[in-house]
Amino acid sequence: MPPRSPGLPPATTDPSTLVITSTPEAIKAARDFARGWFDAKGYTNGVREIALLVVTELVTNAYKHGSAPGEAISVHLYPSKAGPVTEVRDGSDAEPHVKPLTPDSFSGRGLAIVSELTAAWGFCHLASGGKAVFAVLNETPK
Repeated sequence: MPPRSPGLPPATTDPSTLVITSTPEAIKAARDFARGWFDAKGYTNGVREIALLVVTELVTNAYKHGSAPGEAISVHLYPSKAGPVTEVRDGSDAEPHVKPLTPDSFSGRGLAIVSELTAAWGFCHLASGGKAVFAVLNETPK
């Protein structure tokens, strides 16, 4: 994994990492990876389910907006003092933003959902190019 970038929550241990290819199947692979990690670390079912939703949203955004077909997307999961962190890296420098919620929109709610369900979320540009988008969840292991 590339060095930690300023602006990312400090990890208390080395992250667990999954590198996937930008395809629709990558979203399920990332979700399965996160499920296994949160189960192995002993987080509650509630935290795990929120984490799965967050990972799904962040990887979907990386797939749709942050990478070309076949490019690498990486998922990093790690504990921090603030709570468990989900981090997704892609090759795009485009900054993510929360779109205004409207009752008639068909899409564009992902980051608004992430914002509501997590303690914090954000992003940083990587020295190697691209960006990391992260979310800090609210709970600790049971």
